[in-house]
This record gives sequence, C-alpha cells and structure tokens, in this order.
Amino acid sequence: MGIFDIFSDQPAKDAAAAQTAGLNAGYNAASGSINQGIDALKTNYTAALQPYMTNYSAANAGQAALGSVLGLNGAAGSDAALAQLRSTPGYKFQQQTLDDTVNAQAAASGMNASGNQLLALNKVNQGLADSTYNNYVSQLQPYLGASANAAGGIAGVNTGLGNATAGQYNNLAQMGWNKETGIGNANANADLAKYNASGNIWNAIGSIGGMGTSGGGTVGGNAVSGIGSALMSGLAMFSDERLKDDIEKVGELYDGQPVYKYRYIDSPVFQIGLMAQDVEKTAPDNVIEIGGYKAVNYDKATKFAADLSRFFEAA
Repeated sequence: MGIFDIFSDQPAKDAAAAQTAGLNAGYNAASGSINQGIDALKTNYTAALQPYMTNYSAANAGQAALGSVLGLNGAAGSDAALAQLRSTPGYKFQQQTLDDTVNAQAAASGMNASGNQLLALNKVNQGLADSTYNNYVSQLQPYLGASANAAGGIAGVNTGLGNATAGQYNNLAQMGWNKETGIGNANANADLAKYNASGNIWNAIGSIGGMGTSGGGTVGGNAVSGIGSALMSGLAMFSDERLKDDIEKVGELYDGQPVYKYRYIDSPVFQIGLMAQDVEKTAPDNVIEIGGYKAVNYDKATKFAADLSRFFEAA
C-alpha cells in the first residue's frame, strides 16, 4: 500500500460491506429460528385449543336446549324442547306404567272409560311431565357453566398465543432495527473514513517537524534545510493552500520564493513551508496533483535556493 492509499475509503467500505453481510446473515439465521418458534407456538396452541372447542360445542348445544325448554327460543324452540323432553330415557316407560296402573284401577272398580278414569290419566301424566321437565332443566343447567368455562379456556389459549407471538414479533422488530442501525452506522463510518484519514495524515504531517518562527525577513539556508528535514527530502508533500489555515508570510528563500507559517486544517501545530500555488507559477514540474490537491517536491523546489545559500555562505 502506498502512502497516499490512506486517503482512500475503500478499506472502510470493504469493512462496512463485511459488517453488513454479517448483520444480514445473523438476522436471517435468528429470524428463521424465531419464525420456526412462532410456527411451533401456533401448532401447540392449536392443539391445546381443540378440547376447549369440543367442550364449547357440546356445552352450547345443551345451553341452546335449556333456552328452548325455558321458552326463550320461540314456539319452534318450545316444540323442539317438548319433543326432546318426551324422548328422554324412561319417560315413555314411566308414562305407560302410570297409565296401565290407572286403567287397571278403573277396570277393577267398574269405571273404565269414565270421566274419572280420564281425569286420573291426565293427572298422572301431568305429574310425570312436571317432574320430567324439572329434571330436564336441572340436567341442562350445568351446560351454562361448561359453556362459560370452555369460552374462558378458548379466550385463555388465544390470549396466550397472541402474547407469545407478539413477543416473538417484537424480538424480530428489535432485531430488524438493530440490523438496519448497524448497517447505517457501518455505511456512515465508511463515508467518513476518508475524511478521518485525511485529518490524521494532516496531523501526522504537522507533527513531523513543526517549526515555530518569530517571523519576518529573509529565510535562508536554515529554512531550506529545516523544510527539507521536516518534510522528508525527496518526497512530494501536500502544500495546497486549500488545506491550510492561518497562513502568514514570514519570509523568502534566496531565490525569492515566499515562505509561510501555517497550520494544516484541524491541526493545532504550526508549520513553515512553501505554497504549492506559488511554486507552480515558476516551476510547475515541481508540483503534482493528488486527489484534486497540489503537492510539492521539496527537494526540487528548494534546490536552487539551497545552492544560492551555499554560494553566499561560502563567499
């Protein structure tokens, strides 16, 4: 990897893609398991519901019969209840036994086919109907409680299933939110990576050889050698005025090139150096462009000034 590769956000994008793939894979695996759990909940709760449904159906039939025998379902219901009452086990047998008894007594007393016989038959049949009715009502009344219990059981099963599945869907929703948030953060970090890397390299450049100056006057060989050592001789370094802040001219090299004090943007360290835009005017070959910003080859850009410095110092 070259030194300027640190300005690329491709590694961060690759990391974001890997993080996104991991989040998606984790979500798919977990959501698949949760959905299986939801299916299992539905299966088990459905099985638990069936006995309640069976009891509820039977209890409702008994409850409907009770309503009919009490006259709550209209004439048709009452007729059906009477027919049902007369078909209850033992009713016809008891009726026949009582009738036979009355008839036998009438025959023995010589009152067969008399009005008294008819009254006696009516009386015993009425008594039988009354007792059978009361027994029938008593037998049907438990269906009220059974129906209520079955309905409560059905409601409990459905409520349990609803709560259980709602909890699982909440888990899915939370996982989805976490996944999307994680992907968003990964992509945001990838987008910001190039700018963070740029800030770091500016700080690194600033820390290589920060030089203060009390300003003014001609900067000669010492400035040239300082710039050379601070910015790594032979290496083109960024010196674009668009990357600098607090720019102040502090002097000139022996060849007349302006020398400035400045800070790289977002760096607290002051530097001394050339401005790429100035160098480009007189020696464009000493300036290159990287990522839209200008960099200066300090060895070439300061060679003539350094030669002049040695000449004047030797004189």
